[in-house]
Amino acid sequence: METGAYDKRWAYVHMQPEQTLQAPLDLRGRWLLPIHNGTFDLAMHAWQEPFERVAELAAMKNVALTTPEMGERVDLNAPHAGEAWWRKLVPVSHAEQTPASAAQ
Repeated sequence: METGAYDKRWAYVHMQPEQTLQAPLDLRGRWLLPIHNGTFDLAMHAWQEPFERVAELAAMKNVALTTPEMGERVDLNAPHAGEAWWRKLVPVSHAEQTPASAAQ
């Protein structure tokens, strides 16, 4: 499911993380695989922010989340359990930043 990049000004072409999380609930999906994020900076938010926001929302709504590393195979019958691999790539000072413009 499309997860990033996003901005409130792009509402007609990119989903916000809340919309990404709602889609598998509406579709009665078994799990959520966030895509279109983490490859390059397009928006004003940090590259890892879509992962963080969707992971937080999925935990709150009890949605199974699979977040394979870039290029990792995904078995549709047994999705990846989900290590937050992006966290080991982000400097601590950058990980604490949450741009206000992207969070809306």
